[in-house]
Amino acid sequence: MLALALALAAPPAIAAGGADLRSACDPSSRVVARLDPGTPVRLGHSISGEYGRCFHVIAGDAQGYVFAGSITNVEEYERARAAAGDGELPQIIRAEVRRLREESPAHPLLAPVLDALDSGRPAEALRRLESDVLPKIPEEPNLLALAGAAAYQADDTRKAEAYWARSVALRENPAIASLLGRLRAERAADTGHQRSSTSRFVLRYDTRALAPRSADALLSALEEELGRIHEAIGCPAAEPLTVIVQPYDAYRAATGFGDWNSGLFDGRVRVPFPEGMDLTQLRRTLAHELAHACLARRGIRERWLHEGLAMRLAGERPPDQLLREARKLDRLPDWDESKPEQIRLYYAWAWLAVERLYQTRGEAGVRELLRNPRALPDPSIR
Repeated sequence: MLALALALAAPPAIAAGGADLRSACDPSSRVVARLDPGTPVRLGHSISGEYGRCFHVIAGDAQGYVFAGSITNVEEYERARAAAGDGELPQIIRAEVRRLREESPAHPLLAPVLDALDSGRPAEALRRLESDVLPKIPEEPNLLALAGAAAYQADDTRKAEAYWARSVALRENPAIASLLGRLRAERAADTGHQRSSTSRFVLRYDTRALAPRSADALLSALEEELGRIHEAIGCPAAEPLTVIVQPYDAYRAATGFGDWNSGLFDGRVRVPFPEGMDLTQLRRTLAHELAHACLARRGIRERWLHEGLAMRLAGERPPDQLLREARKLDRLPDWDESKPEQIRLYYAWAWLAVERLYQTRGEAGVRELLRNPRALPDPSIR
């Protein structure tokens, strides 16, 4: 019997004994507040320095720094946070896949499934689950959730819905239930059933957004952009990548994102094509999302690096005013989807951090760094 541990990461909290919330990562710095044991905290960036590792945290109305040893569930949080760096598949699914990958040596049937998911081959992962794993353990909720994730990334949304529905019927899981609700909203809004393809792409589109005569031109543009991005940062070969082009209203209804968002990589590339946009603009957006896909295939999870590189490779540059504001900050801003201006500031900071990375390491140095994600430095714009 496979013993699986797909579960939500417990939220970070202050450990037994409590902790001082300080103004800096220094035990001699000013104490902002005293935090009681069990106080939930929201973790921001971390710093590893002379006195060990500490996190910038928000606890209620107070914020400051707490040393890692005084915070519980840091490892679980780090897995989920690292997985969210894709930004492109829902955080909980990426976190669960990552956890199973770490446990897979004890479960040989799952090892090739997780390898396939991690390297951009979700259809193969689903095939292996359906042929090798699920027939032996057909009613395991966590395996069904994993099958749903593979189907979702492979753009088989009907099958993903069925697997996730079976999973939550067998065992309550708020995260999977939330994903199921999101998927159903997506399916209700999705009218893009026209398809064109090459060896590396499947283009699925709604004729209200993209005329059939434009599909071939867009596929050619995708091939060119992928070649250019591969030359810049490398893009491991994988299954054909699904690219979905939708009208603006359908995209918003399906994703629930606000106006700040102009594209999504969730195992597939999805972009809106508003009325009046030309193919040149759409091509830039697609290049941004293709960069996310290539970084995901390399195992890169850090959101700042994803966003900064995606902007660089798409030829995007934040407005000068935002860059001036970002340069005043001494750390990466928090990502808060309820605050579009905060997200724009995050993008500006990430763009500066990637520019700094290229200034210090050069094109070849960055390519080499991306081959070894564990060697990635902390983000910096100084």
